Amino acid sequence: MPIFFICFIVFIIWLRVKTKQGEKISTWNEEYWKKEKDANFARKKDLTDLEYITIDQTRLPFREDCSEEEQDICADLRQILEQPVLNLSHMSNADIKLTYGIANFETLSAYDQNYTRLIRTLNRWGTYCFEQENTAYAKQILEYAIELGSDISTTYTTLAKIYLQEDLIEKIQALVNQIEQTDSFMKESIKNKLLEIIRSY
Repeated sequence: MPIFFICFIVFIIWLRVKTKQGEKISTWNEEYWKKEKDANFARKKDLTDLEYITIDQTRLPFREDCSEEEQDICADLRQILEQPVLNLSHMSNADIKLTYGIANFETLSAYDQNYTRLIRTLNRWGTYCFEQENTAYAKQILEYAIELGSDISTTYTTLAKIYLQEDLIEKIQALVNQIEQTDSFMKESIKNKLLEIIRSY
């Protein structure tokens, strides 16, 4: 078979693949911009019945006899808890506007940012307690953070290290199972780190 004919066939196959890819991208772009347009005209909805996160402060080890650094962390946490908190990480910006109206977008973004600040502050607090070898408090804080839906890698791995110290390997496996059930883009990375900790036992 002449080499020119083979090259021609390969070119035709390549061209068909690229054409199909272009069609898919074009369709995706049309759908994306239509959704954005609709979102920017969505009407304002009532936010009263949303699933706001309420923190049971008795579940956290607030105390007076702690270091200045820990007091600062707790002060930051209390300040966050005075504001509405919502976890909207499962929704895109367009989804938020479509569902609740564009007029609510900035408000809901602030509530979602409060959630991000919440889990980061709990991670900071739990990690600090662990570094100070106060594992009982660290465990209490980090377990509650995960219960609230945290997908911060350090929250999972620090808690897993505590379980490792306590010979509670089954609880590390439970963390693996839990992160697998989430939609977090970090879940594979977190899962692999937890499995490494199990293998180190």
